[in-house]
Amino acid sequence: MKPFKKEFTFEERSEESAAMITNYPARIPVIVERFSRSNLPEMEKRKYLVPCDMPVGQFIFILRSRLHLSPGTALFVFVNSTLPQTGEIVYLLFVPP
Repeated sequence: MKPFKKEFTFEERSEESAAMITNYPARIPVIVERFSRSNLPEMEKRKYLVPCDMPVGQFIFILRSRLHLSPGTALFVFVNSTLPQTGEIVYLLFVPP
């Protein structure tokens, strides 16, 4: 599967996210992609509408369940090349400082 940024232009991505934010103001559109050199299974879905007040740890739990990972398999989630704390609220990751 092609990376999301290469599959859609910036304008297309921007329009779609603006429409999602308008329709669902209490949610944040999030794109999740598998690292190309990982041995994780392909994801069925890569677009998520995440509630603003959801902790990162809960979102990781949802991703783990969708991937059907065993408890011993590690899953690391990066946001803009940064590993967020699991207790951090998703909304705070996307708000500029």
